[in-house]
Amino acid sequence: MTGRSPFSQLPRHPAVWDELAVLPLPGLVSLLGRCLQLDAAQTIPYLGRIAANPFQRWAVQKALLTWLHSEPNPLSSVYQLCQHSVMDAYFSPPVGPRFFRDWPTTRELLLAEMGQVNVRDRQGENMDHWVWRLTYRLRHKAPGPLPGFASFLYWLFRWDEWLGQAPFPDLLAAFRERDLQQAYRGVAAYPHGPEIVLTFDRLGQGLAVTTIEEIAALAWGGGLPGEGEWLRPPVMAVLQGLAEIRQELAVTLAATSRGQQANGLIRANGGLQELAGYISQTVRPPEQLLLARLVDHWQGIIAEAQGKLGAEALQAMSPQMRREAGLGERHSAAWQRPVKPFDNPYIAGDPVYPPLLVGRSDIFNRIGEIWGAKSNPDSIILYGHRRMGKNSILRNLAQAAPAQTVIAYADMQGKTSFVASTASLLLELADEIVLAFNAAHPAHPFPQPAEADYSSAERAQRAFNLLTAQVRQRLAPQSLILALDEFEAVEKAVAAGKIGPEIYQFLRSKSMEPGLTLVFGGLHTLDEMSRDYQQPFFGSYTNVRVSYLSHQEAWRLITNPNEAFRLNYDPAAVERIITATGGQPYLVQLVCREALDHLNHTLFDQAQEREVRLTLADVEAVLGGSLFQRGMVYFDGVWSQAGEASQKHLLRVMAGRPEPWSWEELLVATRLDETTLRRALRWAERQDILDKVGERPQWQFYVPLLRQWIKTRRR
Repeated sequence: MTGRSPFSQLPRHPAVWDELAVLPLPGLVSLLGRCLQLDAAQTIPYLGRIAANPFQRWAVQKALLTWLHSEPNPLSSVYQLCQHSVMDAYFSPPVGPRFFRDWPTTRELLLAEMGQVNVRDRQGENMDHWVWRLTYRLRHKAPGPLPGFASFLYWLFRWDEWLGQAPFPDLLAAFRERDLQQAYRGVAAYPHGPEIVLTFDRLGQGLAVTTIEEIAALAWGGGLPGEGEWLRPPVMAVLQGLAEIRQELAVTLAATSRGQQANGLIRANGGLQELAGYISQTVRPPEQLLLARLVDHWQGIIAEAQGKLGAEALQAMSPQMRREAGLGERHSAAWQRPVKPFDNPYIAGDPVYPPLLVGRSDIFNRIGEIWGAKSNPDSIILYGHRRMGKNSILRNLAQAAPAQTVIAYADMQGKTSFVASTASLLLELADEIVLAFNAAHPAHPFPQPAEADYSSAERAQRAFNLLTAQVRQRLAPQSLILALDEFEAVEKAVAAGKIGPEIYQFLRSKSMEPGLTLVFGGLHTLDEMSRDYQQPFFGSYTNVRVSYLSHQEAWRLITNPNEAFRLNYDPAAVERIITATGGQPYLVQLVCREALDHLNHTLFDQAQEREVRLTLADVEAVLGGSLFQRGMVYFDGVWSQAGEASQKHLLRVMAGRPEPWSWEELLVATRLDETTLRRALRWAERQDILDKVGERPQWQFYVPLLRQWIKTRRR
């Protein structure tokens, strides 16, 4: 019926509710096009849902580009799409911890599709590449200014983190690339096109300057295009403000009075400070980050000019004038600035691979004791709450293993995300064992396991047993160690019916074989595994707890992250980091990384004359809101472990003050009954969130930064 609204058809269309639809769906492109014409804002959420299916993504791409080419003001439509509220969400759930950082948003996915490029994660890896190639012939493939500009916006949004941290030479090189300039200059003929071209041209020019003279020489005179009907009024207001500061600096340079020069620099710096606040509060991505970097860059140039002006004034003073002013000569080597920024060796979030892991000697000593006590070493359950470094320890087990041991590592969260059966999981593990063995013994490799041998659970069991027996025979008298990280993922796969519960008994039986040692990494202890998995994990298993760094280990990690590190810390700065983080390994690395970045920023971007060492002021400068944002993967991860309302309520109450809480105080403040409060406290102690201290029990946060985050973010 032609009179029906397309919005009455779209929610019921198979592309919206059937996530497994593979074949092209007739009429989908036409339906999406009609909906976009009627109400783009109402259609955009459906585009994201449909594009989550890589087999139907082509239809979204074709409908979007057809719609844009029919719009009288397509650039306005592109920005409407980018700024829709649903664009910040992931287009599909990330499948592992790393992907929460690297997974594309719906905005990035749709911009890549409009730009006729295959979306990549932040590691540069193609996503759904084979599906993209399979559906390529169905897509809108005609080149033009709009796809080029969409690919340019995709680049800005996708690499925002890199754009915010990249060294200026790399950032400038990216802007000067011919294809990037063609991408945004190609839309000059469209409504608001001159505004877009001027914006990114000026960004590139403003980032390229290195002196005040170069700022003053920028050809930024005249009015701005489209004034009064700008597409992005806040962006154009910032550009207008920068042009006015440029003009003021030109006047300042023409002055011969040092007083006028000093006042002009102060005024320009104050104006840039106001612009920085306006950008953070008013300007939206993708221009926000680049404008912020431009303002910060100019502030550094002006600070350097102020320093030179002050040095010249100091040199112009006679010795008598210096003495009368109470000024002495500077002789300290502390004012000798290094020739380049310090490399940042701290690793926050990603696993630490050999030989970079620092600390954890207590854990490796304990594992070494366990494996050295018997000719057939016990298997190990490495447990502790998230972001304690279990992954890094598992990847560095060679520090504790006997010589010639082969260690095969498997991330079970990644493995179970795609396997469909117990047999396919065993095939994945067999692949890891063969890869590890062949890397250690390239002269006598094993062939890759044949998929036909793992076509059923029975065949897979026989093939896996045969493989491990052959590997153990070749390794004798040494052992094969199979490290299974994120073991809770197996529990979830069993609950989902993807893997049979017999996997628990199978792994238990494997650990009893001579020459084969298993190491489980996860949240569960031995007793909890036996209870939760309803299988007797006992006898040949030993618990090893991974918790906070000791004071000594934390001090070593902070001050000596690698052998090449030559920068010194003030002792007070080290103690502040340990106190604020409680020795939580991820947060120790994160705070150190931020503090070193801050030191580099003051030395090279702001050109400050300061002592070249990490001070308490550097640490205090980073213990704020931006640290909470960058450490969100830790803070959100801990918070998500609170599955009961009483647990979250307890933490919120305790976050209200830094001092420890007694039992009586908690009863009054939380208004929980004794049984519920006792259960919540036991949970928080077990998760290493709360520490029980004193003869008369009191509870406090292990990590003061976590308390501050809950206080400020979880109201």
